[in-house]
Amino acid sequence: MHVADIIAIGWIHVIACLVALAAGAWNLALPKGTALHRKVGTVYVLAMIVLNVSVFAVYKFDIGHFVPFAAGPNTFGFFHWLAVAALVFVCSGWYAARHQDRAVWAYLHPVMMLLSYYDLIGGGINEVFARLDPLRALARASAKTTGQAVNAPIIGLVQTAAMAGTLLLIVYFAARVALWRRKAKLQSIPA
Repeated sequence: MHVADIIAIGWIHVIACLVALAAGAWNLALPKGTALHRKVGTVYVLAMIVLNVSVFAVYKFDIGHFVPFAAGPNTFGFFHWLAVAALVFVCSGWYAARHQDRAVWAYLHPVMMLLSYYDLIGGGINEVFARLDPLRALARASAKTTGQAVNAPIIGLVQTAAMAGTLLLIVYFAARVALWRRKAKLQSIPA
């Protein structure tokens, strides 16, 4: 495991990631709309804000060397843009949670939260393949290289599985919202 190179802000990032992973998974499993769901959701949102803001401090980057969608130290690149996207997703989802009486927000809440969670999972997938020696070796073998295996087929396969799972959850929760809204509408119609 390669953790010796993680700086203090990196550890804050890691801890916030673990809190967000746990809170997000917990809220996926909890009944929706309860006080506990809201409390755990608040923990998730706060952890996501901390971890995504901390991404900008993990590397000392020089905006003068701006290379869109690059990765690595001294680069404002791909992972920073994913952090921006995750912040947009989680803040939109949090806002939508408070306005679910309108149809668009009722649908946007689960979609935005699931997209933010996918962003978190996707980053975690990259990190475990970069930091755990057995997975790093598997990625190198998959890419048939002894160097870095950032585009290894096994990583793409795992990322694709995570994306497919997220899309299935989005469809599932969209259907649940539609059924819930239909039931609420039928109950509000006078007999």
